[in-house]
Amino acid sequence: MVKRESKRAVALTAVLVLALAGATACAGRAVNRAPQGGEVAEKRRSAEEGTVGMREFSAAPDRLPSCYRGVTGATAYRLPGSSGRGRMVTVGGGPRGVVFAPISWGDSCEWAAEAKRLAAGGYHVVTFDWGPDRRRTVSDATRLLRSRGSTSVVWVGGCMGGTLMLGMLTDRTARPVGVAGISPLASLGGYTSGSGASYDGELLLLGTADDPLADEGRLREVARSFPEAEVAVLPGTLHAAEIFAGPHGDAARRSLDGFLDRTFAPVAG
Repeated sequence: MVKRESKRAVALTAVLVLALAGATACAGRAVNRAPQGGEVAEKRRSAEEGTVGMREFSAAPDRLPSCYRGVTGATAYRLPGSSGRGRMVTVGGGPRGVVFAPISWGDSCEWAAEAKRLAAGGYHVVTFDWGPDRRRTVSDATRLLRSRGSTSVVWVGGCMGGTLMLGMLTDRTARPVGVAGISPLASLGGYTSGSGASYDGELLLLGTADDPLADEGRLREVARSFPEAEVAVLPGTLHAAEIFAGPHGDAARRSLDGFLDRTFAPVAG
């Protein structure tokens, strides 16, 4: 009897270890910080619905992280009651907003190169350090952009960040006009086959063919829950923001830029 209970305990421990490994899959990745007839009306409606029920936004100025120092117009904010976590950084301006979400233990510098590039191209961008409530962090970043003039907002998330954003599509409170999941994790889920059923915005799923965490097979597994999504698979093993700093970075940027053009053009037209 003792041996049987011991075996059960060992098996339970193994399951818990696997679960924790999946939940922190992105934590160990080192990120390079280098450089339809009524479609228009539907997307306008989706953008408008995204503001319904959003709380009034307030934030206090905070110290810029080193990756944004010297960047004209870059501003850091700290949310009330964040207890030293959840710092947000905005750069650029205008009606087209982009929220960049990092990997599981990433921060506001992870997407700095892309944030600065898009800001130079006329976008209003926010990146952030994760707060204690990750879904709220994404929602707060969205509200920050809208409170400062962005009428339409797109979400772009790497690894767990992208997976989380895909899972938030059923929430009309913070709904964006488009979502790009960069190396999203099929293993973490966070969404179901119905997550995108009521969503009419643009979707992009981008990754590399042999990424140990989110290879082509896993990427297409995610795509089965979002059949309207564009799927872009690049060569190599790089993951999330690493892809944009690697040998196929230009192709990744073309894919992201095409997604942004498609997403914002109808709303701005």
